[in-house]
Amino acid sequence: MTDDRTSGTRGRRVVVTLLLLAGGVALLVYMARQLNLGYEDVRDGFQRIGVWFVAIFALSLGRFALRSYAWMTLTPFRVPLGAAIAATISGDALGNITPLGLAASEPAKALYLRRYGPPSELLASLTAENFFYSISVAIYVIVGAACMLQFFALPDAVRLAGLVSTAGMTIVLAVACWLAWQKPTLASALLARIPIARVQSLVDRVRTFEERAYGAAGHQGSRLGIVAACELAFHALSFLECWLIFWLLTGVSALLPALVFDAFNRVINIVFRVVPLKIGVEEGSTAVLARAIGYASNGGFMLGLVRKARVIVWAAVGLVLWARAGTSRSGTQGASGTSGTSGAQGTSGPQGKLGT
Repeated sequence: MTDDRTSGTRGRRVVVTLLLLAGGVALLVYMARQLNLGYEDVRDGFQRIGVWFVAIFALSLGRFALRSYAWMTLTPFRVPLGAAIAATISGDALGNITPLGLAASEPAKALYLRRYGPPSELLASLTAENFFYSISVAIYVIVGAACMLQFFALPDAVRLAGLVSTAGMTIVLAVACWLAWQKPTLASALLARIPIARVQSLVDRVRTFEERAYGAAGHQGSRLGIVAACELAFHALSFLECWLIFWLLTGVSALLPALVFDAFNRVINIVFRVVPLKIGVEEGSTAVLARAIGYASNGGFMLGLVRKARVIVWAAVGLVLWARAGTSRSGTQGASGTSGTSGAQGTSGPQGKLGT
């Protein structure tokens, strides 16, 4: 019965994912046709990028490394940075290709590193890192929206979107400040009010997790300074990548459009998290924004498309890493089932390779 329910749930998730993906592809094709972009135009756009793809991938790898290092700064375990980066890449891949987003990516990252410590504690420190990242995103979006509102003559709809984004991120900052000050155990308190035995059994576990997350976020100032520097550098590399791609595609070397595009990308990632790979949404929205701030829509569309190509490549790498980790775990479990001694040896073997 349980297996049937599990398979049924997975089947529904697959169907929802495929429907959302099909909708995104349809939107992508529709926007390309609206902009009169054909295969040759797209090909020419990627040819303008050329070998600069190496630099784009290097910048994105640096971003993975920065957030992984920030996570490891907050965790009590000694984890090789290479293993943490692999966990981040594989977890993000799962989050990007499914509608579950963070609900899939963050637990997957903690599970990937299970040989270094309990996943629950790794997830608690990752939650703390996400807290600081969310603050940095809110600040970045507010700065980008403020620049857009101040320096560009905008259509009313785009101006309204900028004001709403600014207001939303201001609320995020206010909530973050309240959480840092009060440290409330909200999730466990809400669960405690549900009169269901199974839910009640989770209350203590959830409360413990919340306390661990607050503990990880409350490290001494030197560690928090490292985390803040990592988050700042993350956005700097993202901005540099956006500027580089837009310059290669259009010849526009101004910094301000890249800041607006990149900050707007954060909003798209939040609002359309359920769309696998944000396909169609990011490209179409960036095209609309490009026109609104006085640049060619085609350039904005291609900016989104090139960044999407980078995401797809990293998603493929992440899925390979996740599959490899799963194979290693299966192998070690099989070895432990054959013999206690051989099982211990098997655990230090394949998983050791993942940690390098």
